[in-house]
Amino acid sequence: MPIRIDHVIVFGNDLAQLEATFARLGFFVTGGGKHPHLGTQNRIIILGDGYLELLAIADSKVVSPGLVARHARGEGWVGFAVQSEAITDETMAMWERGAEAYGPRLGRLVAPDGQARGWQVTTLGTDDLWAAAEPLPFLIQHNTTDEQHRRELAGSSGLAPHPNGALRLADVVIATDDLAALRKRFAQAYALSPTSETPSETSWLGAQTLTLPLESGEHITLAQPTTDGVARERWAQAGKGMCAVTVAVGDLNLTAAYLDGQGVSYTSVDDGLLVTGKASGYAPVRFISAE
Repeated sequence: MPIRIDHVIVFGNDLAQLEATFARLGFFVTGGGKHPHLGTQNRIIILGDGYLELLAIADSKVVSPGLVARHARGEGWVGFAVQSEAITDETMAMWERGAEAYGPRLGRLVAPDGQARGWQVTTLGTDDLWAAAEPLPFLIQHNTTDEQHRRELAGSSGLAPHPNGALRLADVVIATDDLAALRKRFAQAYALSPTSETPSETSWLGAQTLTLPLESGEHITLAQPTTDGVARERWAQAGKGMCAVTVAVGDLNLTAAYLDGQGVSYTSVDDGLLVTGKASGYAPVRFISAE
């Protein structure tokens, strides 16, 4: 079973513009480089033991057909990864549960200064990482852990607090047209079960939802649209897949004040603040209190 959400990925046509968008939201953007084997380039937002990955195409001759197809449907969230501490054993367990797992395979990023970091990944249904990054995540195990891993992610740009008070990832939301079927796929692939047998109606998503808990206390939320909201918007734009990410902050009032100071529009939803549209790079972000 995966330990936590490792990272979530937002795609943009222009990496510098995407970085500027998330910097305006109050995130400290650091690290990054190029994936020679994937034809992509990135920048990183470190959030506790996880991170946001800002992604763009670097080499159209190498990049996956899966990412090209997703790109054609617009910018925004394009997938996520869950973390393993024993990826070979976990991959074997996935096969034993009947999941079509490919891996583990090596991955590599090269920073502008030539420094490199590596990892292993297992994907589901295909060996094309970007075709397999949603609605289910891919599995990853990095070559380093804890503070060493965070410093590797940051590279020469270093680590710093986020001006918006962001502390950690809390939740990833996946839009689907069949809640029961997606629930079964998560059980088969990752042995994850919902906290309740009965779906809840979640107003800010406009959807019926099931919550899958991870060991870290983070969640994966499955959302089937019932009314207008970010889940239905994602479905209309690009079909099933990630529609929102929740970030826990130290003080929600301070986060609101920061967004106000930047002129960023947001909506108060349930217990948090939701940023959508161009202000979030078409990748909806919800801020909630970490307490």
